[in-house]
Amino acid sequence: MQAPLELWKLREHAKANGADALASESSRPFTSRRFVPVTGAGPTKDVGVGDIAVLDRNVVGRRSLVRLADELALRGAAGLVVSEETIAPLPADLRSAIRERIPLLVVGSEWDRAKSWLLDVEPAASRVDPEAVLRAILRGSAHGGPLPGDLDLTRPIHALVIVASPGGPTQQASLDKLEEISAAEAELADPRSFVLTLEGMVAVLSNPYGRGQDGESIGRAILHRATSSLLAPGLTVGLGRPYTGTTGMRRTYREARWAASVGEMLWGGNRVVPFRDLGIYGLLEPFVTDPGSSDTQDVQKLIEYDRQNQTALLATVEAYFDAGRSGDAAASLFVHRNTIAYRLRAVRRVTGLDIVRDPDARLLLEVEIRLARLWGILPAAPAHMAVRRVRRDKTS
Repeated sequence: MQAPLELWKLREHAKANGADALASESSRPFTSRRFVPVTGAGPTKDVGVGDIAVLDRNVVGRRSLVRLADELALRGAAGLVVSEETIAPLPADLRSAIRERIPLLVVGSEWDRAKSWLLDVEPAASRVDPEAVLRAILRGSAHGGPLPGDLDLTRPIHALVIVASPGGPTQQASLDKLEEISAAEAELADPRSFVLTLEGMVAVLSNPYGRGQDGESIGRAILHRATSSLLAPGLTVGLGRPYTGTTGMRRTYREARWAASVGEMLWGGNRVVPFRDLGIYGLLEPFVTDPGSSDTQDVQKLIEYDRQNQTALLATVEAYFDAGRSGDAAASLFVHRNTIAYRLRAVRRVTGLDIVRDPDARLLLEVEIRLARLWGILPAAPAHMAVRRVRRDKTS
């Protein structure tokens, strides 16, 4: 018996095997490939050349199953998807006879889920809402389908995502107005652009065509018009890098959403934040979306040590990272350079990281600090800047 297939491989396997079988058994061309439900109890007139039939029943008589295989083969079907429960009771010679008529793809577990996924993810094109397909692509739950508007996926496409700062527009009416403004400004730069509201944010998808029509220009125009109309006192526009194809469209949307979220969190609203300007923050998305994939234990050790001992190790570390030299870090904190050296030795004792001599240790702590800031463990402003402000307040 054919080994059960993993669900995520089923669709690709069906199309690949089905195409080979069809080429060997029939010279008739086909123009589409669909997953079509069949029952085995009636005609299969909905199945066309190149289609893959999905048996919508677990219990089918032997004669009915053979008759179904014959009819599917006559119609030029590329394959038949069945559950292991249906095939397992059949004698080996009968299974072989059915496979001679039509390629079989056997699902061993979670049959109901697999069947629903195959039949619902790619319904007939006439029943597909193009905007729903686009939303599914951007969310990562679909890989293709009819798209709305005139987006040219053969050219680089970039995404802008507009998010409201806390206290900004959250009502649907405000989001609808923001979407309207975004669509008007995007259309001036690219008539093929498309705008939609997704996950409480407004997203703009457009093709860059030249100077003055890039994503930053569109973002600035949207920001200016939205704030001028008092629609939103605090907006941040994130801009993804341009890519081609549906996979690229998903990637630029994720980058734009991340840039908007990080930009608002770190630097406040009313700005356009390109993903390429995030630096190392651009690489931290998987760690922030999945906190279990990393930790900030060394930063937390420094925070706890500073709290218990009234020291400023963490502020010293950040000043040292910014300055690159102990002398410049000392000047920025208004302390002697020997004090910086002493504190950095204390950092090594507390965390085990020698950030002066070991570049890997330095990089690790730098990344942990940025993660801590994104998770809200540290404030957006660097710790040493806060110390500097405190010193200025005391001297004034």
